Order: sequence, then structure tokens, then C-alpha cells
Amino acid sequence: MILLLNLLTFATHELEGRNVALKDSYYLGSAKTPEGRTLVVSIFADADGYSWNFDSDVDKNTIDKVNRYMKIAGDYIEDVAADYGKESEFITDFQKNSDLFYRVSLDCDMSNDATRSYEVWKYIDKNIDTNALKEKYDADNVIYFVINNTDWNNHNITSTRDWYSGMPYPYEIVYLFTIDDKEANCPAVYAHEMLHTFGAPDLYTTADYYGINKDDVKYFETNMPNEIMYTCSDLRSSKYLYDRISNEVSELTAYYVGLTDSCDLVTELGLEPSDHVNKK
Repeated sequence: MILLLNLLTFATHELEGRNVALKDSYYLGSAKTPEGRTLVVSIFADADGYSWNFDSDVDKNTIDKVNRYMKIAGDYIEDVAADYGKESEFITDFQKNSDLFYRVSLDCDMSNDATRSYEVWKYIDKNIDTNALKEKYDADNVIYFVINNTDWNNHNITSTRDWYSGMPYPYEIVYLFTIDDKEANCPAVYAHEMLHTFGAPDLYTTADYYGINKDDVKYFETNMPNEIMYTCSDLRSSKYLYDRISNEVSELTAYYVGLTDSCDLVTELGLEPSDHVNKK
């Protein structure tokens, strides 16, 4: 039961800022769909008493893991897109591509989505030439990862600030805490959050925006227990895997991230249509 509760509370997808007006919008933020080329910009942040020491062997090892997990996640989504006949490429390696690597000191409460988002949005807008990066790499999408070097005492949960109508900046941000809920985040968490930026909902909790209610969550638990938007743990072992991703991406998630135009389950459960369909 404790394990299940931990699984259901990781990576909370924060939607309080979104409003229904998005359904009439053609704009989907800096990350629209996995199809095409996606850049992942990694911003290593000192905040809330946690910092990075790039001369420390311990921190160097953590940074290497972040880079490796990011690649596993990107490769995983590329394979998912291929299953739907879409070409997808993720460029994530900030050790090879120095212009995908940034450092920042944030003077804000990392548990407060509103204050941290404004600080990071302003930082990106001032310090990162997103259009130049997209032009250089011929990229279609950009995802920003703000990475905090947390320890076992961290109570913040990895989450995503995705696009909503009226958002002052288009930048979609993943707040990655290297350790949250007493567990080191694994590649599946990275992929889960990347999929959020493209429009995928959490399937382990209700969400009015998508029309997901308690009965729907029970359906997902029974019929889609290995869906990556439901859980990031390995189905067989109930543990995080750190060398691969064993979770699945259902047609439902593929529909909400724009890899397919239809999904029978949306009609069956009475869910809201995908923004990708509405914008066409």
C-alpha cells in the first residue's frame, strides 16, 4: 500500500493555470508533439539550499546519470513515435552539445509553481535564445528541464509546467528533482514528464481538463497498469529501473500527444478531445 501511494504521488502534473480557452487555441507552447526534432535544454539550478558542485565527484556522477537518463527517455519516445508511423528525434546530450547546458541560481520557493515558473520563464527569455537554438538544430520543439540536486530530505515532487492559454511565455518546463519522495528519479520519470509537455495527462488521478474522473482512474488501473502516464515503476518488480524503460504508451496517450488523430477509448469513457485535434 505504501508503495502504491508513492507511485501515485510522484511527478504531479500541475494544471491549475490552464483554462478552457486553450481548446480554441492553435498554439501549444514550445513543445507541440513528439513528431519532428525536439531539443531538451538542461538548466542546472541552485535553489532551496540545494546546489551543484561541478568539481565534486559525487555531483559529476549525478550529472552523468541525468544525461544518460535523458537519452534513454528521448530514445524511448522516438520508438513510441515510430510505432505510430511518425519520425521523431530527441537531442538531449548536454555534455556533447554545450549550448543545451545552463546554470542558474534561483531565489524562489521551488514548491510554489507560480513563483518558480515566473523566475524560470524570465531567466529563459533573457538568457536562452530559443529561436536561434531551433534554427541551429532545425528543431520543431524545445523542452526545458530545470534540474535540482536534491537529497533524501527533499519534499518537492518532479512536475511539469506545460502550456496553458494566457501563459506569459511559451516555454514548457520540467522541474526535475534528482531525488523526490525518497527515491532517485529514473528514465521513465524523465519520459513521463516529456510526454506531459506534449499534452499527455496523468492517468493515476482525476483531471477536469481531460474529463478524467475516479471511475476512469479505476479503469486505467485495471486495464492499463503499465501505462507510463499511470506509473513509472516496472510492472513486474514494482521498482524503478535505471537502465531502460519497461512501461508502455497506450493509444490514449499517443492521441493526447498528437501521434494519432483518434482513440476509441476517448469516446468510450467520455473524455475530452485532444488539443492536437482541436487545433486542426
